[in-house]
Amino acid sequence: MAEEHPKLRNVDAFPVQQNGQQLICLRDPLHFSTSVLTVSPAAVPILRCLDGKHSLRDIQAEFARATTQILPMEQLVSFVNKLDEALLLASPRFRAHRERVIRSFRESPVREPSHAGASYPATREGIHRMFAKHFEPPKGPGKDSAKPRKPPVAIVSPHIDLRRGGPGFAWAYQQLVETPKVDTFVILGVAHSGTKHRFAGTKKSFRTPLGLAKNDHAFLDALADKLNFDLYEDEFAHRSEHSVEFQVVYLQHMLGESFQIAPILVGSFHDLIGTGQQPIEDPEVAGFASALRETIAESGKRVCVVAGVDLAHVGGRFGDEYTVNEDVRRQLETDDREMLGILESCDAPKFFRMIHEERDSRRVCGFAALYTMISALEVKNGKLLYYGQSFEKDTNSVVSFASMSFV
Repeated sequence: MAEEHPKLRNVDAFPVQQNGQQLICLRDPLHFSTSVLTVSPAAVPILRCLDGKHSLRDIQAEFARATTQILPMEQLVSFVNKLDEALLLASPRFRAHRERVIRSFRESPVREPSHAGASYPATREGIHRMFAKHFEPPKGPGKDSAKPRKPPVAIVSPHIDLRRGGPGFAWAYQQLVETPKVDTFVILGVAHSGTKHRFAGTKKSFRTPLGLAKNDHAFLDALADKLNFDLYEDEFAHRSEHSVEFQVVYLQHMLGESFQIAPILVGSFHDLIGTGQQPIEDPEVAGFASALRETIAESGKRVCVVAGVDLAHVGGRFGDEYTVNEDVRRQLETDDREMLGILESCDAPKFFRMIHEERDSRRVCGFAALYTMISALEVKNGKLLYYGQSFEKDTNSVVSFASMSFV
């Protein structure tokens, strides 16, 4: 039975084309719900009223006012119930489900895979077969291309769906082939869900179909002890976050189980864009960068930092009203490559100034992790290995990504 005053959760809503029809896709960005619903644009007046203040009768009346059509109450109730069954409403059903999910995650010593069988295969054989194709020319690096003699200090790898950006991962992780063994990979992912602090660690090991990537508890605890905030307070953000998981499974594909991980999500720096304040002047950012640099130096281990990031997000799926045509994509690549050139020079202040001056109009989701990486490591030069764009015609949108190495 639908609640009398239903309230829609903070869900992603974006236009899609299906069979020549314009529809609206609804999904849960926090992944408490795995359901993805598509609804007609005719449902927009209803969705706008799902604020917890409008009763069902109010919604029915508002729909009639907006469309001059009568919506039978049983149809409205059925639609609201469908949203509730999909866990997209802030209802007792959803709250009970959320508590079960949070409790289960906290009690488990292992972070289970959340994207196996979707963004990449659920079997060992399937993963190795799919990832091997990422290396094939012309987009992949090939088997005989030049490799560094020692492991990089840091690499930049995409976190786009592995089915869409596979060669980008291959170019990044090829840098680890035939080099001395890395003991610990500090993986800086992107927190796509909100966090209280700017950085969120987890001491859970990561399981994938390729086995268990063990967590370097000693490294993370040494890092956490240097911070003036609780590194683990936002740990739950790791539960369904793909930006770290994709790096882990690719490391396992390349290196087996001969390494440990220190998984850390980097939250939003967007509050700093408006003010123009360099992130390194923020106490949490400065403290984390310094603590990471010191922890690496004190660890006595060979450490490589991995930034699992994507670049621009533009088009209809992200709120832009213009058509993403070839001219738009060419200009996007020009702007992206200018930014990547700044990253190659490891100029963190200039990198942030570019984001600030653009007001992050390209929505570079990885800029916080990238800024943190080059600030913490104080690297001197980087190298762009690969640049790619993934265009979705159905949503009139494009995501760009790149691979880089810092030696």
